[in-house]
Order: sequence, then structure tokens, then C-alpha cells
Amino acid sequence: MFRRVSIRLIVCALIALVLGFSTLPTQSNQRLASQRKPNVVFIAVDDLRPLIGTYGAPVIQTPNIDRLARRGTTFMRAYCQQAVCSPSRTSLLTGRRPDTTKVYDLQTHFRRTIPDVVTLRQHFKQNGYHTQSFGKIYHGGLDDEASWSVP
Repeated sequence: MFRRVSIRLIVCALIALVLGFSTLPTQSNQRLASQRKPNVVFIAVDDLRPLIGTYGAPVIQTPNIDRLARRGTTFMRAYCQQAVCSPSRTSLLTGRRPDTTKVYDLQTHFRRTIPDVVTLRQHFKQNGYHTQSFGKIYHGGLDDEASWSVP
């Protein structure tokens, strides 16, 4: 009887072991998974009030923005670092407070005060992403060529 139980136990353990290993990802699957990167779309908008559908406002109809927001991440409690857009945006894109970037106005470009800082876009670019700018990110026609694959 003990022999029958131990043989059954060994057979069940072997089956569980084989099934367990068959569900583990193979090396090639792991390699493929590490090569896949999520798509990232960063949209910076000046003076966009939270009166769009994705923030619960019923008046202004924004079906495309709402659809995009449902598929991504929507920040419901985001705060500005500074009362002026350029220092606040610089803070967001560098991860540094305005008192460390020394950008307090619309004229100062952050590369004048912190030339070697790695921006969020540079980080993506350095990690194999295509980065491209459309429209205005900084004032005065200044941009940050180091951050873009296509300036």
C-alpha cells in the first residue's frame, strides 16, 4: 500500500513539475518581451483647463481626447511647480524644482542654467525611443535639440 501511494505521489509530483515548467516563458519569449516597449505619447498643452470630458466636465465634448485618456494614464491631481508655464514645464521635463533649474520666467532656457541635465525626452531617446516635437514646448523659438530624434 505504501509503495502504491509513493508511486502515485511521485507520478503526481512529476506531472506537476512538467506542467509547471511548461508554463514558464522560454528564453526567446523573454527576449521578445524585453524588446517590446510600451508606446508613450506625451502631450503638453498650454492653458488647457480641466473642462473636458475625461475630467468629468459635461459641457465640452472631446471624444478623441476622452478615448485616448481611457487607454492611457490620466492625472487627476497634477500641480504646477510655478505660476508661469515655462518654469513649470521645465520642472516637469527635468524632474527638478524651479529653484534648482533657475528658470523663473519665459526668457530663460534651462540649458543656460543646467546644461548637462537629462530631460525626460532625452531619457526616452537614450533608451531606444523615437522622440519628436510638434508645436511649441519652450518660449522664444528655443527648443532642446538634444531631446529629439527629429527636432
